[in-house]
Amino acid sequence: MKADSHRIVLVGTYRPENETWIADKRLYNLPLPAVLSRKTGGTRFVASAKDGHLPFHESVFGVVLFAEGHQTFAFKAKFKDVVDGAWLEKNGYSREGRALSRPHGAAYALYELYEESTPAKLLGDRAAEVFVSSSRCPSVKIDEAFYSKPYPVTGGKSMPYVFDCLKPYFKKWKSATTFNPVQGDFFQANYGFDYGLQVARGIVDEAKKDGELTCVEICAGAGGQALGLDRAGFRHVALVEFEDEYCKVLRENKPEWNVICGDVHDFDGTPYKGVDLLAGGVPCPPFSVASKQLGEDDERDLFPQALRLIAEIRPRAVMLENVRGFLDPKFDNYRNSILESIRRLGYRAEIKLLQASDFGVPQIRPRVVIVGIRNDETGEFHYPSASSSAAPSVGVALRDLMGANGWKGLDDWVVKANKIAPTIVGGSKKHGGPDLGPTRARRAWMELGVDGLGIANEPPSRDFVGTPKLTKEMIARIQGFPPNWSFGKRKTAACRMIGNAFPPPVANAVGQQIRRCLQNEA
Repeated sequence: MKADSHRIVLVGTYRPENETWIADKRLYNLPLPAVLSRKTGGTRFVASAKDGHLPFHESVFGVVLFAEGHQTFAFKAKFKDVVDGAWLEKNGYSREGRALSRPHGAAYALYELYEESTPAKLLGDRAAEVFVSSSRCPSVKIDEAFYSKPYPVTGGKSMPYVFDCLKPYFKKWKSATTFNPVQGDFFQANYGFDYGLQVARGIVDEAKKDGELTCVEICAGAGGQALGLDRAGFRHVALVEFEDEYCKVLRENKPEWNVICGDVHDFDGTPYKGVDLLAGGVPCPPFSVASKQLGEDDERDLFPQALRLIAEIRPRAVMLENVRGFLDPKFDNYRNSILESIRRLGYRAEIKLLQASDFGVPQIRPRVVIVGIRNDETGEFHYPSASSSAAPSVGVALRDLMGANGWKGLDDWVVKANKIAPTIVGGSKKHGGPDLGPTRARRAWMELGVDGLGIANEPPSRDFVGTPKLTKEMIARIQGFPPNWSFGKRKTAACRMIGNAFPPPVANAVGQQIRRCLQNEA
């Protein structure tokens, strides 16, 4: 698939108002990943992509375009150039009404449609692979088995029509794959072209112009640490996360973030050399009491990868967080070896246990935070001090959410829920359902008037009698996430994401101290 000579038939849709433009100009355009401006919210062209090698786009030899109620186009095609939206509009292409709230629509691969053909000829080419372009459809394989079950849910109305149109062309020897043209992971995995790096370069350029500090984050999870660092003034150049579901959440909540969905073992840090901060919440299970505490013998231990990336990137500062178990005596030798490794790389490394409740998070959640400042930095780093005001109780923190349906028992419940919460647990991918943890944790929740055996879909009704359960929105608030942060629709996955996150207010507090150090603020 990575060979430049690979033959690709591209299937897409077109907006009816551009029917004449395609027929007369004999041109078609496919959006490319681009940078979303943090200041203006608008997209801008990634200049570096224009000079890059685009193996997928250059391998397209045929284009088939559908639009319900309009003619179907089928052309032999060849990659022509990379253009921006202004060029398209200047040449008569209509983008009116297209939402540009995501990194979509600033840069385009332009194809020349040089010879008319038919869908049967192009889609029937045994030597070609067929790819269906859609930014609103999950990645699926379209074959005979695909048509034996209901179509997947898509964000747009055109894809079911496209699926219907393609059905006659797929025999046992033929299939197609849907892909998102503005999602760099597809191109990186299948064609070796690192769009993540291309986008990162655009972000770095913009950050430098705006005087912002930059950050690369590994093991980004559902975005708790990233959100806190973003609030502290760091512009994320790249966020590396292994799990697809987490990557989707990151992109939905912060479309301007450059999310690279892949294994950190495969992430090369050298092109990111010189960013201001390398951050990461390396996996906790190797050091968690809830797990077997295998430490360095656990295959999930990614501290070695963090050390590799420190050496490759040479950031001005490093921030790594983990669970309190990392401070257990049984890990003394390993912990000290990590700190010494960071110091040998040329950093002043410190480690401290921080309590989330000291920073307004209504939860018992101790976290270990390692901070390293490069030796040539003249500023001094100090861990953040605890807030002068105590974290709110569970009742105070959740009063509005718990009473959203007018529950008559709200006031009595708030009085009972008069302490901060026990530690929210996330569980692993194999273990842990949508609840508030093991028996001991559920007992602590019950003392606060919360049923920890399961998660509710909505707050208690007006006449509810009994012990209420928390919703995932309530759990997210206890973890310090803002109300507009989405974790998807599945409760089990959402609880795991929230429970494994680093509370944003704590990350923000540490990030602000790192920023002050790098900017030599008192």
